[in-house]
Amino acid sequence: MKPQLRPAQAAWLAEIGLDMHWLDVRPITAETLALDAQTPQPAPAAVAGQMAKPAHDASTERLPAQAPVTRAPMPRPSSRASDPAAPIAASEAIPSLADADLPTLARIVGACRQCPRHEQRLRAVPGAGQADRPYYLIVAEQPGIDDEVAGQPFQGDSGRLLTAMLAAVRLPHAEARYGTYVMKCRAPGGHEPSQAEIAACVPHLHREIALLQPRWILALGRVATQAVLGDAADLDALRGAPHRYRQEDGREIPVWVTHQPASLLVRSALKAEAWRDLVGLAQAVRAAEPDSAAAEPA
Repeated sequence: MKPQLRPAQAAWLAEIGLDMHWLDVRPITAETLALDAQTPQPAPAAVAGQMAKPAHDASTERLPAQAPVTRAPMPRPSSRASDPAAPIAASEAIPSLADADLPTLARIVGACRQCPRHEQRLRAVPGAGQADRPYYLIVAEQPGIDDEVAGQPFQGDSGRLLTAMLAAVRLPHAEARYGTYVMKCRAPGGHEPSQAEIAACVPHLHREIALLQPRWILALGRVATQAVLGDAADLDALRGAPHRYRQEDGREIPVWVTHQPASLLVRSALKAEAWRDLVGLAQAVRAAEPDSAAAEPA
C-alpha cells in the first residue's frame, strides 16, 4: 500500500525535488484542503506506540463490550452562499475584476489561470489584513511555501522578521496594515517572476489598491517596487525617499521602498539598510500626520 501525503506535505517534497511517483498524493482541490484542515492528526506519542506494538492474533483478543459509537458526519466545505470567498467553479463565469470587492477578488485570484504558475500551485495567496482603509498596504514580490500552505501572506520567518522590524522602529499604527504580493502564486524553487507573469497578475494588485485606499504603501523589493511605481529604476535608487502611486482618478498615495524580508534572511548586511528605510518611513508618517505622533506611546 502506498503511503498517502496531504497537499502540504507534497508541496514540501516537491520543493526539494523528491521523485514522488511512488507515493499516493491526493488531488489538490478546495475540498481536499478543507477536509485536511478539519481532520485531527494523531499525537506523535500515539503514532510511536502503534509502530512499536507487536503483531498478535486478533482472534485471541477479548475487548470489553461497549455501546456503539455514533459518529457525526464530517462537515463539508462551506458553500459559496455562506463563504463569499469560496473558489469559483470551473462552470461558473468569472466576475469582472473592475466590479470586484475584496472577497470576490480573492475568488478571482483563486481561479486565475493567466500564467503557468497555476499548474503547480497548492493554492493562490490573496491579500489579507485590515481591509477598512488600512494605514499601510505592504506589497512584496511573491508568496513562499509557508504562505502557500497557510493561504495567507507574510507567514514563516519572513513575516515574523517584518513584524519585528515594524515594531522596533515604532511605526505608527503598524497593526493597521494589509499585506499582499504582486504574484499571487508561488513559483516552485522561488524563481523571480517573468515580465509576462507580472503583467498577468499585477491587475489584481491595482484592484486591491483601489479597494483599500491605504494611507501609505510600503513596497518590499525590486519587483514589488517596480510593479507599484511602474519605474524600472534600480532598487537602491528608489530606497529612502518618498514616491507616489497615482490612481486613475488622479489621487496619489505615498510610497516607501525597502528590501524584502526574504532578502534580509539570506543577506544580513542588508538589515541595516532596511532598518534605516523603515525609520525614515516612521519619521515621514509622523511628519505628515501629527496626530499619529501625538497618539504614540512614550
